[in-house]
Amino acid sequence: MMLADLGADVFKVESLAGDSFRELPGFVGWNRGKRSIAVDLKTVDGRTIVERLAARADVVMENMRPGVADRLGVGYAQLRALNPRLIYCSTTGFGSTGPYVDRPGFDPLLQAMSGVQALQGFGGDPQYLRVAITDYYAAALTAQAVLAGLFVRERTGQGQRVETSLLHASLALQSGNVVDYPGKQSIFRDNPTYRLYQGSDGEWFFVAVGNQAFWVKLCAALDLRELADDPRFASWLLRLDNREVLLPLLEKRFAEQPRAHWLSTLAAHDIPAAPVQTLKDFMDDPAVRHHEMIREYDHPELGRLRLMGMPLVFSESPTRDGGRPPLLGEHTAAILRDLGYDAAAIDDLRKRRVIGGPPA
Repeated sequence: MMLADLGADVFKVESLAGDSFRELPGFVGWNRGKRSIAVDLKTVDGRTIVERLAARADVVMENMRPGVADRLGVGYAQLRALNPRLIYCSTTGFGSTGPYVDRPGFDPLLQAMSGVQALQGFGGDPQYLRVAITDYYAAALTAQAVLAGLFVRERTGQGQRVETSLLHASLALQSGNVVDYPGKQSIFRDNPTYRLYQGSDGEWFFVAVGNQAFWVKLCAALDLRELADDPRFASWLLRLDNREVLLPLLEKRFAEQPRAHWLSTLAAHDIPAAPVQTLKDFMDDPAVRHHEMIREYDHPELGRLRLMGMPLVFSESPTRDGGRPPLLGEHTAAILRDLGYDAAAIDDLRKRRVIGGPPA
């Protein structure tokens, strides 16, 4: 979808039963701008269709377990033989080699293995993040790999295979945490100036005082100026070391006024803070609307559909909106016509259950 937003013409090759994630609402949020073709890859004629697509394609992307694409006849070696300029991208759970190569990989598993869930627990019970961070970052790395592969091809004329995985992503998104040296503090502690607070109305907000300048401003905003000169709180690490003293002071002060008061006061003092709210609330935020980060579509099954907008801005080559997510096999007939199949051949493939989707 990221590549489609940037202008790629994306064909989503699905089985006749469809992508297994079609049952989830998230499916429509991950498949904007694609054209769906439903094909049975276990048939010779089905593989021929994919081979014809690959022969004229710039990129093939797959995220099956290692070896599955090869067994289906659409692996890197088979398709590169048809198109040496092809960029073939594989995104897996644990990489295409190694001790976990045959294991199924899902975002929560890598969250658990890579320390993300332990980190959120601050030494207590681990917490599962409901945002699939390793999934999303693996997708971003996949798009980067494809774009880099295309750039290299423009210089060399040759395609190649590019890879990433959830395992790679789970470490790459923690580059600030994956730092180790003798004496480094490895226990994450609750920081009094970088945390959630409640106002007197019980509403939550986050205060992000990330450096000394903001700390001094916070002391002024809270009318606790004496804390700015207190040597116990003179740095980020010292505020951590003395959190048992500092935290009750800040909690007591913030509990004296409602959230709206504090957000207004903190903003007036140029202190980073934000309310805790739902995603739907944020979707209607004035800044989100200003940047057109929510798009609306008419969907034949779901009705009026709102999706994420385009997150990248280009001054001379604007991104495009490729349209709503496709129905299963919605574009099968049109894609096959572009590949040179006539109406009789398409009808025959449909009758033999090689392809799916609505009639032409």
